[in-house]
Amino acid sequence: MKLSAIFSVSVGLVALVNAADYTKKSYDNCVKCGSIACIVSKMTLEEKITQKLMPDLRFWKVGDCNATQVPVTTLLPELQDIHAQYKFGGVILFAENVPLANQTTRLTRQLQDANRKGNKIPLLISVDQEGGIVTRLGRGTMFPGNMAMAATGNSDYTYQVAQDIAEEVGAVGLNVNFGPVADVNLNPNNPVIGVRSFSSNVDVVTEHANKYYQGIKSKNVISCAKHFPGHGDTDVDSHFGLPLVDKPLDVINKVELAPFRSLVSNGIDMIMTAHIQYPAIDNSTIPSLVDGSPIVVPSSLSRKIITDLLKKQMNFGGVVITDAMNMDALLKYVGFEESLSLAFRAGTDIACMPTIVRCYQERAFYDNLIARIKKDVADGLITVEEIDESVTRILKLKKKYGLLKYDDSDINEKVAISESLVNNPVNKAFEKKVAEDAITLLRNDPTYGIPFKPAATEKVLFLTTDNTQSSAVNRYIREIGVDAIISTANYNSAVYNSTWDPLIDNADYIVLHSLVTKNTPAIDGGDVFIEDKSPNTWAFTFPQNVLKRALDKKKKMVVVSLRNPYDTANFETAPAVLCAYGFKGILNDVYAQPNIPAAISTIFGKSSPKGKLTVDIFSIYNNQTILYPFGFGITY
Repeated sequence: MKLSAIFSVSVGLVALVNAADYTKKSYDNCVKCGSIACIVSKMTLEEKITQKLMPDLRFWKVGDCNATQVPVTTLLPELQDIHAQYKFGGVILFAENVPLANQTTRLTRQLQDANRKGNKIPLLISVDQEGGIVTRLGRGTMFPGNMAMAATGNSDYTYQVAQDIAEEVGAVGLNVNFGPVADVNLNPNNPVIGVRSFSSNVDVVTEHANKYYQGIKSKNVISCAKHFPGHGDTDVDSHFGLPLVDKPLDVINKVELAPFRSLVSNGIDMIMTAHIQYPAIDNSTIPSLVDGSPIVVPSSLSRKIITDLLKKQMNFGGVVITDAMNMDALLKYVGFEESLSLAFRAGTDIACMPTIVRCYQERAFYDNLIARIKKDVADGLITVEEIDESVTRILKLKKKYGLLKYDDSDINEKVAISESLVNNPVNKAFEKKVAEDAITLLRNDPTYGIPFKPAATEKVLFLTTDNTQSSAVNRYIREIGVDAIISTANYNSAVYNSTWDPLIDNADYIVLHSLVTKNTPAIDGGDVFIEDKSPNTWAFTFPQNVLKRALDKKKKMVVVSLRNPYDTANFETAPAVLCAYGFKGILNDVYAQPNIPAAISTIFGKSSPKGKLTVDIFSIYNNQTILYPFGFGITY
């Protein structure tokens, strides 16, 4: 007992001495020696609060809030002033901010330079460079996306893709990549995840998400898994509404939480929470901003989900960040200030895009947020200790990745390095290989299917869903040397009528692009609309009429599913059907995705289809019948 008492007293004295040491050290010395506890002890409450904020600067109105907003590609004087003043912990950049490698490298340095005028701690600079349909770097290597990578059956591809993404992201001065997407895509009607998910299979998602995380981390970029507890079984986009996942807790544990649990056990550093209601985990309510009625608290604002489940039960000790807080799921139903308050009280470390500021005068919105959290502290809703613990987690993460020191290397050398790494030939060659290996062939008639072998005098018609796809088709056809008469037509929002018949009739080969975000017939179990004359249903009706005409005229034809593969069920009678998993064509004079070129390569026999489905495709006539099962894919 005496020894224990002596030991306890000794520990207490050491703690007092250490605390006293902090008072003797300057803030600069604390940062220089890298002592997190020392740094936190020197920060004001306001500095701690702003360390927990990650605003965007997507657009700006120069001089006046009534001015026309412009994309921010260089740090304007007003923004320099704001970032020097508020000492934010981080920022998030979007496609509008990062069109070019050299420009982005200079912008990220400008941000750090402005920040260091008032803040001794460098910024986290984040981006959504998932690969596939969600990419930001205008000149980056885009890669075919998560579901495409999983369709190859090779998780080593996922690791290498993530490495290449991180190499390019890091080269331009970004240090956080919001990926992997760890959502299990169970709902064909999901409007926002779809091909961003690796699969509907928990094991596939878990394997590839871990490989993605490890690939990002290997290049010293912070990887952030999303969207906890899971966004894969929703039919509402949280950008525009408040999704609900109403299923039993045991199912959630086995499905939605499984990939995140594995990532946590393997050391993931950051997890993004979703604005989704999960009543089986937390059925407590908050008043709706719309009419005051009670609504189930969204996951991103739930202490039961963030602190009790993620931190305590799942033992996550890293940084928790919200999904963008300017989404309607929070903005419409909760409001900015209340959302921030609830998120911090729930245990969130970083609020991503906690308000919208688009001109200098609106910087007062930041003051309002800071004042609200200060009031919460004064009212005892949040303790200073909780804020200190949160800031400590943020600073530990920064220290782990070498982000407690500013980069003073020559900016021109950094620009030269970034230009040599971003979109480099090695990465582009690998991007092409992965995209081609992902192409999944589901149907193929030996007479009327693929590969197409047109003669120079024969006509090939591509029916696309936008002009960027038409541009990609025309460019890639030339690149691979297809010697035929090629024509393209964009049918977006078109109503099929007799004026389209000659195009079909005069073609020898037809390539029909299908782009359906939400394949409603697959959910409802109803037939695909054919006779409807409204352009609002063009994505369903036009392709069906093309298919009917082509079959009547015995045309060689292939349907290319360009996004979520569930729409392949709409074409049971088509001669050939394949999945490309990506819809973007030519943007800013480059291929925005490699998927359409990979599909063209397969159609004309330049590469062979190797991909396998990572989801089940249900019949449109009976949503209990699987038309193409998980793991299905044929070759020719």
